[in-house]
Amino acid sequence: MKHSGSCHCGAIGVDLETDGEPREQVIGACQCSFCRKHNARAFSDPRARVTLTAHEPTELQRYTFGLNTSKQIICRRCGVYVAMILTEDGRAWSVINIDTLDNRALFSQPAKLRDYSSEDRIGRIERRKGQWTPTTLVGWPDS
Repeated sequence: MKHSGSCHCGAIGVDLETDGEPREQVIGACQCSFCRKHNARAFSDPRARVTLTAHEPTELQRYTFGLNTSKQIICRRCGVYVAMILTEDGRAWSVINIDTLDNRALFSQPAKLRDYSSEDRIGRIERRKGQWTPTTLVGWPDS
């Protein structure tokens, strides 16, 4: 099943392909300060696929904090937090903000609180590679 969406202005597109029904998908609520300030509802599944498309690459803003293990993707124009990505050796994994999808209301599971504050840098990267969604970046500007 394919679900599409974008930031508010459409500069950054999101396509999620998953076999699971939206109402059965587990949604997370990371307790880090960034996610709490954005009230983000996060989706990741290593069996799914995500494509993030920079329709307007100049509007793509990257933000990094904490252990510097990933980049938060925010639209420079409309301010929407779209995803968090980890890239390594030409591969990418992501957690998407489920509220960027057009049919976000179908993802109706209550968000489960998640706290990763006890992880070290290596442990965090390994968890993300194992639990985040394999991601294709289209039209992505170089770092």
